[in-house]
Amino acid sequence: MITFFRRLLVRLGKTIPFVLAFMLLVGYIESIYAVISQNLIVDVENETLYDLPITFFLSSIVYIDWFDVLIVWILCVALELCKYSFRCAIYLTLNLAVRYALETLSLDGWVIIPLCSFMALFGLFCVYGGFKMIKYQKRKF
Repeated sequence: MITFFRRLLVRLGKTIPFVLAFMLLVGYIESIYAVISQNLIVDVENETLYDLPITFFLSSIVYIDWFDVLIVWILCVALELCKYSFRCAIYLTLNLAVRYALETLSLDGWVIIPLCSFMALFGLFCVYGGFKMIKYQKRKF
């Protein structure tokens, strides 16, 4: 029974960073699309926001905060995971800085698109590494 929970913890520790990175990847791709196509909505306080329905749905389920990133870093260090997991932890940490910049600063579209494009490419790189790791892991066993 103890070995079952140990394996479960290792598998969760290996997959959680990639799942969070995939969710962020979807959000950044949707942000790029909304900025390019100028999909805007007006909220209750008469502020204009970009229309991001998938991101709004995902953020109602999971909101990635400092605590979540700290847990991912602890799992990566404690379980001595691979370089792909550490890249995802770096991506999640960088996401907090980018999200802070996007939420607090009033940025133009020509700044938002390259920033979100960089984060989407970095997220794609992280998710690809996760698929590569899982594929290698299945061949190994």
